[in-house]
Amino acid sequence: MTTIAEQQQKSAKLRKFFDQHLPYARSTPVLADFVRVQHELMWGGVWLAPGLDLKLRSFATISAQCVNGWDFGVEHQVRTGLTVGITPRQIKGIFIQLMFYAGIPATVFGLRVAQDVINEREEWKSQDVAINIDAGWLDSIAARTQRGRELRIRHWGAQANQAEEASVVRKLAPEVAKLVDGYHFGEVWARDDLGPKERMVCILAALMCRGHMKQLGRNVDYALNVGLSKEEICQVFSQAGWYRGWPCVEDALEQAQEVFQARGL
Repeated sequence: MTTIAEQQQKSAKLRKFFDQHLPYARSTPVLADFVRVQHELMWGGVWLAPGLDLKLRSFATISAQCVNGWDFGVEHQVRTGLTVGITPRQIKGIFIQLMFYAGIPATVFGLRVAQDVINEREEWKSQDVAINIDAGWLDSIAARTQRGRELRIRHWGAQANQAEEASVVRKLAPEVAKLVDGYHFGEVWARDDLGPKERMVCILAALMCRGHMKQLGRNVDYALNVGLSKEEICQVFSQAGWYRGWPCVEDALEQAQEVFQARGL
């Protein structure tokens, strides 16, 4: 059984690592009891739970904070991500992916904050290099759409692709749906800044935090198809839920359980 003293020690050790690059000391007074419970539960417990590595936890947390839109939350978690080894290009890739799930204002804000954090240290700035994408095969919306279809089948499976193409959006707003899908799957998913598992972690966290439970269940199925395990998916929800609210976790796990049962997991 883990004692409170052990929980406090684990919390202090992880916070020391995560906060090593804080550019300034926090002076805002916060209720001491709140800080104690937060530190013990979050840093000593949730972040160190088995089943999901620190980088994927950071992907989930940055995604949750993008949805939340609070400046310090985004700033602190981008800094944490860079500290655990996520590259500046991957950080930006998170917000590009979330453009389709959290919306333009939230992701533009996140990118602005992320750039400020990257500029804090020469080590991070030196890694922040522009990558030119060879997009010769994306010379038309039709080409993007076809490329997106191929990528959906590769990562999610033929059945998942059929469900996407038979969606109500495709029926009621077909031109816009094809345009969005062309850029989303045909360009963003083709980028090599994030892998499929990392993209799905971001998507699951964002959908949960925004309360899109119907889409969440479908994407749990897709997450399993790209190689995320049942335990990893559950840990993504419990990690991101700390930053959005625990009721979101319970709702998300109910959706996930239906998918797990249908697949015999």
